[in-house]
Amino acid sequence: MNNNLKKDREIAGSLPRAWPAFFERHGRLTCVQREVIPEILKGNDLLVCSATASGKTEAICAPLIEKNIDIMEPWTILYISPTRALVNDLYERLRKPINGLGLSILRRTGDYASRLSDISNILITTPESFDSMMCRGRLRDSVHGHILSMVNTVVLDEIHLLYGSSRGEQIRWLIARLRRLKNQAYKQGWCNNDKIQILGLSATVADADAVVEKFMVDGKAILVPGDREIEKVNKDNGPVEKSLPNYLTKLKKAEKILVFCDARKRVDKLAYNLKKVTNDLGYKVVAHHGSLSKKIREEAENIVKNEDRVIAVATSTLEIGIDIGNIDLIVLDGPPPDIAAFLQRIGRGNRRTDKTRVMLCSNNKSQALVQETMLNAAASGHIGATNIGFNYSVVFQQIASYIFQSRRRSRSRKQIRSLVDLFFEDKDSKAIIGNMIQNGEIIEDKSGLRLGEYWLDMTRTGIIHSNIDSPVGYNIIDEITGDKIASDIKDSEGMGLKTGGNLFQKSSYDDHNIEVKRVKNEKSAEGEWSYVGKKRFRGPDQANSIRQYLNIDNDIWPIVGFKGKTYVFHLGGTARQIIMEALSNINDNSLFINQYYLILDNIIPNKPDWVKHCDLLGLETYLHDRIDWFENKLCRPSKNVNLPINLRIKEAKKWLDYDKEIDAIQKSSWVTKIKSEVTESLKLFC
Repeated sequence: MNNNLKKDREIAGSLPRAWPAFFERHGRLTCVQREVIPEILKGNDLLVCSATASGKTEAICAPLIEKNIDIMEPWTILYISPTRALVNDLYERLRKPINGLGLSILRRTGDYASRLSDISNILITTPESFDSMMCRGRLRDSVHGHILSMVNTVVLDEIHLLYGSSRGEQIRWLIARLRRLKNQAYKQGWCNNDKIQILGLSATVADADAVVEKFMVDGKAILVPGDREIEKVNKDNGPVEKSLPNYLTKLKKAEKILVFCDARKRVDKLAYNLKKVTNDLGYKVVAHHGSLSKKIREEAENIVKNEDRVIAVATSTLEIGIDIGNIDLIVLDGPPPDIAAFLQRIGRGNRRTDKTRVMLCSNNKSQALVQETMLNAAASGHIGATNIGFNYSVVFQQIASYIFQSRRRSRSRKQIRSLVDLFFEDKDSKAIIGNMIQNGEIIEDKSGLRLGEYWLDMTRTGIIHSNIDSPVGYNIIDEITGDKIASDIKDSEGMGLKTGGNLFQKSSYDDHNIEVKRVKNEKSAEGEWSYVGKKRFRGPDQANSIRQYLNIDNDIWPIVGFKGKTYVFHLGGTARQIIMEALSNINDNSLFINQYYLILDNIIPNKPDWVKHCDLLGLETYLHDRIDWFENKLCRPSKNVNLPINLRIKEAKKWLDYDKEIDAIQKSSWVTKIKSEVTESLKLFC
């Protein structure tokens, strides 16, 4: 008997109730399901890494259901996803098999506020709603005490989007608080044990051990590599507006096409441009990004799912597992920020085959080269580098949330310290709490520590549960229907807007809203505007992939002369760029430096002294005195300003990978004699 078939039969026998609900129509298991199901049945904490559409959700849910289905008392599997859209998608996917087994499933987000008196078997939510339930989930009856007291498993979906982020750090705190709640529930008799199983899912994790260490006490990683071939369908990497229509005219059958962009405004512009150039081909073009209204996004998702001849233009909002049907082609409009995003995006296509079809498009030759290098890295099985640091400022939100969770809306200093000390050293815990009292964020009186006006205001709006650091812009409102079209608009000049691939002209506006009407004439929609938002810190993947593709040793910094200037290719990414800028400023050099290279005004053959002999003492002083500059460069949260200075410096150094980068800078060899083909490739960036 085939060994896999034997394993499938053994696993089917261990899932007498769950197998028919989750696997009967398939009959067989995928590789990841064979590996994972027995481990989950044993109760182990796991990080499950396997390709998109490999069956991870079923691999997790089926054994969890089987483990719990005969338990007579209430029980809950808490399933946390990074976006509301993914919560909705998971809810629709799981509702039928869960209900078919006589079990209950609920979702709780800002859009779906299910009653907190209902204890469900499967509860799907976001980090923010998890936080809200911790604070607001106390039950009136004394039997179960709290809506989350019955949680015995936490599933972290798309964990790569949480790891290294403020929201991921929030999850770590919330799991610690959930363990406290479970311990209390066990002592009070609300539940029969205080154990919680932690499971994480992802298709793209660069450092699995680091993720396990962050989220799981005694967990382990199961990595099931994918073997899907990547087929590139174009040769020239030209602009999407030209390459995609050329491709469509040669097709013999309709296709569903998903185009990924890196910016919301580019989505708007490209969607409109594609409508013009594909109109005669009968293709519907839809736009999808986070600033478009929920209604418009859901309409776009339904069109992609149900239409055969459709092009969806999106940011990373469609990068993760929202069900939009089988996509025939993935188009990348410029290089993604890192290899993980590259893999995640191309993994959205051709889920029913062993091959994913990709069109690489760019607006210049340097972008085209970066795309090729990232494709090469992805095809060789490289997932990318990790450039993950601390997210210390989450402590303020979590202290406030923990106080708000208390029935008395206050906590003793001892209670607060016992939580904060899980994440910080003693002296730092004292300093953090002291800073919050000094800033008026919390107030200490005879009742203990309670919330000041700032956080009390946040409780009224629900923002107390969020660590998303984002400025607020205008809403775009249809003047006829009153429907919201988009949000986060930074108004500037002119009377026109082009958002979601459509043309609008402003009619009126107030402090919060801009009313618009649709127009057909592009000239009527002219105007200068943008979306508000926070810059993202980019890791070293793009630069590293160039180094790998061109076969340049790690310590070699090629020197390329071009139009009277010297380009020194450090190829270290943004962290190295920031450190080099700091060293340049200390030495009164005014140099242009980006994630790939630095520019010197004169042709010099040797590495300069200010790089050769790094002024480490001066750099430490500069880091201390100019920490705001470093945090801005690193895109750190605005709340960092309230942290003790030693923690701000420690966090900045971690994100900079400080010691490693200093070592790389000191050991670098500036080389002029390099292969001509390497020189010609690097000149594309000059």
